[in-house]
Parts: sequence; C-alpha cells; structure tokens
Amino acid sequence: MSEGSLAIIGMGSNQGDREATLDEAVAIIKAEPHFHLWTVSKYYETVPVGGPAGQAPFLNAALLAEPTLDPLTLLERLHAIEARLGRVRDERWGARTLDLDLLLYGQEIRRTPQITLPHPRLPFRRFALVPTVEIAPWMLDPLTNKTVNELLENLDRRPSLVAVSAADPDDPAESALAAEIHAGLVRALGAEPLRWGDRPTASSSAHPADPRDRAFAAIQAEAHRASARSWEARQLGDRWVAADFSLDLAMRRALATPAADAEPHGWKAVWRRHAYERAARAAVDQALGATLVVLVGRDAAAIRDDGFPVPVLVPEAADPARIVEEIVVACHATRA
Repeated sequence: MSEGSLAIIGMGSNQGDREATLDEAVAIIKAEPHFHLWTVSKYYETVPVGGPAGQAPFLNAALLAEPTLDPLTLLERLHAIEARLGRVRDERWGARTLDLDLLLYGQEIRRTPQITLPHPRLPFRRFALVPTVEIAPWMLDPLTNKTVNELLENLDRRPSLVAVSAADPDDPAESALAAEIHAGLVRALGAEPLRWGDRPTASSSAHPADPRDRAFAAIQAEAHRASARSWEARQLGDRWVAADFSLDLAMRRALATPAADAEPHGWKAVWRRHAYERAARAAVDQALGATLVVLVGRDAAAIRDDGFPVPVLVPEAADPARIVEEIVVACHATRA
C-alpha cells in the first residue's frame, strides 16, 4: 500500500435517513472498480457550520481509499455518486442528502477551477479532522507538513489564536485591508486583541544596525509579549485571541531580508547574525501558536501553497465585511 496513492474522502449528510444514505454511499464506493476502500470511520453527529440557519445536524465520516484514478477523475466519480443519491448543488454550505469531499490525495497540491487539493478548509474543520484522525492519524497535510492528528491537536489548544496579516506588510493597501479585517474580527468574535507594537518602544540606540538583525529583534520582542504561558494564565476559556500579525510570516520575511551592504564580515559578525536569528526562533517557539493564519493580498495563495508551518486561510471574498464572516465560519468550524 503506497502512501502516495492514498486518498481521504469526507462524507456528510443532514437530510432524510442520514445513516442509510451514508451506508449506501459506502456500498457504492466499495463496488467501484478503480479504487480500493481500506476503512471507514464511525459516523459522527455534528452541528452545521455556516450556511442557512435552521439546518438539521449532520452525520459525518471519513474513508481511506487507494484509487487508481487521477484526482480529478476521482472527484468526478464522487460527484456522480452524490447525484445518484439525490444531491442537488444549489446552495453552498446548505442542507444536503450527501456530500463527498476529496480531502487529501497523497501529497498532491492542485489549485485549478475544477479541483483544489488538499481541501482548503480541512485544517479548520473539526467535523472532517475527527473521523480522518480515527482512520489515518499519520496522513500528512502537504501544505503544513503536519499530520492530521497534529492538525486536530492544533484545534484543541486554548486559547485559540487567529492571526490576520497582509501577505505583503509593506503594501499600504494590503495592510489597511488586514487592519480593517482584524478590527471587524475582534468585534465579531468578542476576541481579545493582540496588536504588533502594543508595547513601549525601545530607544533607537537599542536597535541593531543591520536590517535583518532589527527584524529578528522585533520578532523576539513581539513573541515574548505573545508568550503562550502568559496567555494561558489569563484563562480565557473558549474566547479567541485575534492578532494583527503572524510571527511565522514575520520570520519568513526576516530570513529573506538582505544584510546591509556595509555588513562586517568575520566570525564575530556571523555569530552575531546567528544569535539574533536563534533568539527570535526560540521566542517564537514559546509564543502562543496560531490556530489559523488569515492572509490577504496578491501573494497570499502563493505563500500558502509554497508551504507554511501553520494552517492558512486565504479568503474567497473581497469585501472586508464578507471576509470577516468567512473567517468567523472557519473559527466556528474549529469547535463544531
């Protein structure tokens, strides 16, 4: 059994005889000649997240399969099974007889109008992760390089942190949009705000001369202020913390910052640069980890798809109010 060819299929139903529908879908998939069904999770009842109000609870499950079909053909077969069992695709996140989602296909990463792999909201959806962890806890998310079990543990940590950032913080328009979204999110979630720079500013004489060293020193300071221990001591329970920055993105940018042209050489200079970076990394490791990072801007999807150490949500909406709604749904899905 090759791990590269394994696929995780998510199932859900909240109309009619839900259990009978899922049983029939499993039977049809078992009979499919082009992929072998290895195991099926238990059925979990979950509350609907997003979509119209008043929906009935879902039954959710996950399947581990080994297909011989390419991902797009497999997805088309799953849609055909949905239609056969009465699924009508007329409302996003609405009630449905049957939902079959291709969540993971080995380490495939695809972004086309026809298919998105891995499923873009898998890392935020408890109702999808719980049954997936039951049948294949070792399965890797190729974007974060974390197992699905680690993704589920990420949702379990408290307090939960949602970080909002411009993909390019040097772009004024992106930064203004991120700030508006952050403010709206604090209001919508009743979240505890965490803002970059909400601390006394050190004197300029304390700032390192090299731009890379300055970036690492700033990250270290912010990471200490966002230390997990201090936030855990506040006992926020299920309240969210909403940050207007991502330490992981800041580290990524600092590592890409070129050294000054007049940077001195020699072992002392190299050691100093290493010391600043190491101190920043150590502080970030002790900071409150992000449950999800929301990136907005032109390069947001490229940053996510290039591999990021924590789950990234790239909003589909363009209007700030709609983006806030989208993020709130994702936050609720981490708990449901």
